[in-house]
Amino acid sequence: MPTAPRPILTRLPALAGALLALIVAGCGTTESGIGLRGHSAKQLEEDRTGCLPFVRAHPEAGADLAEAACLAARGYQVPVVLSQGPARIGFLDLTGHGDAGPMLADFQACQVEGLRTPMPVIKDTDTSGIFSNFFSKVFPRGMWSHPPTPDDWALKSFATCLSRKSYAVSNVTRYE
Repeated sequence: MPTAPRPILTRLPALAGALLALIVAGCGTTESGIGLRGHSAKQLEEDRTGCLPFVRAHPEAGADLAEAACLAARGYQVPVVLSQGPARIGFLDLTGHGDAGPMLADFQACQVEGLRTPMPVIKDTDTSGIFSNFFSKVFPRGMWSHPPTPDDWALKSFATCLSRKSYAVSNVTRYE
């Protein structure tokens, strides 16, 4: 007796699982936030070892930034940290291209630009009346509005600079 063909709905979970496994294998990230982008975890470790001479050759940039440039040049999606001295402001995920040396110079130039970009001036409006004058003193920017902080503005300027230099920037996140 011939068997009836299995309906597609019974095979759907298996197909969805296979698709999910393919996506995770191709776009996975490590604990350090480095996107594998088709590389294996073993290949990442080999590439990190291969980046050590580049990191050692650029001590002025800092180990995190130099390693990010080297790994981005090798095709990984890397987190790039914006910091001012020992204080880390935030990070963004970046996919680079090309040579690690110019990429490192771009990262450093955009960090400087991000930290030096002045915040826009938010003008207060003159108010009149007892209650509106009181609330304007207590909540100078409004009760529900949340204007950007200097750190938010620096991180946004950093991401804008890197995007302008043709890097694929995503996941701009501020440290809390």
